[in-house]
Amino acid sequence: MDNGLVLLVDDEPVVLRLQAAAVRQFGFETLIAETVEEALMITRKYRPSLVISDVQMPGEGGFDFVDSLEKQGLKNMPVIYLTGYDDIETIRGGLRAGGDDFVIKGGSVERLRKRIAFWMASGFLELPSDLRRRALVAANAVRGDAFSDVENHLHFNQGLVERVVAEIQHELAGLPTDFGDRLVERVCAMGRMSKLIIDASEGFGDFVRFPDYFIAVANNSRSGWGRELWPLLKRFEDWSCDTRFVLAGVEPLKLIQDYEWFMDGLS
Repeated sequence: MDNGLVLLVDDEPVVLRLQAAAVRQFGFETLIAETVEEALMITRKYRPSLVISDVQMPGEGGFDFVDSLEKQGLKNMPVIYLTGYDDIETIRGGLRAGGDDFVIKGGSVERLRKRIAFWMASGFLELPSDLRRRALVAANAVRGDAFSDVENHLHFNQGLVERVVAEIQHELAGLPTDFGDRLVERVCAMGRMSKLIIDASEGFGDFVRFPDYFIAVANNSRSGWGRELWPLLKRFEDWSCDTRFVLAGVEPLKLIQDYEWFMDGLS
């Protein structure tokens, strides 16, 4: 992230200042807002790198705030919802509005620290729109108002990562060791890793955790790949619309000249 500045939005002043103190202990500068109007004004002026917003506030709430960010072209940072509502409707509403992550109040402060650290360092500016749509579809498919313990459904699935890493390493074994040095090869690798992660995902939590899985797969598939792919992640949304990204996703990794779609483009 660019400036390490975190905006916290909550209508309870005492809670807000406690949260700000905790975030500063993590090593980040903070700004605070008690209303949506104030938060929008601060966002326009200071362009924070990360927003942490309460959901339920008098008048306009957290969902309204993020929706306004989207409509005003100000949503160019991740938004974490810090909420006391541990239910599926919070996930649905947050995803519809454009939120990127969820932390349930009352848990360990270490949980919040890890989510802040991830979004400030990962390179992703948001949950990719295709994954947001998939997560919302999966959340909408959940039946029963009694559904709860949302945070447990958002846990990091290490087994999913291990399965995808094993497949990527298998595909890389037949390729030169310098595969990925060229930009087009990195785009193809991103497409392939994304497709494998999506295929291995089972519920809304896995789709919400896509950025975490992608970073973990990149870091564990081949030495140095995390550093090589990181600069591309700020424009992940653009790359995911690249034909090479999409077509490479459905086939095992190979040399660029071995892709049928690449050769067709030369003829």
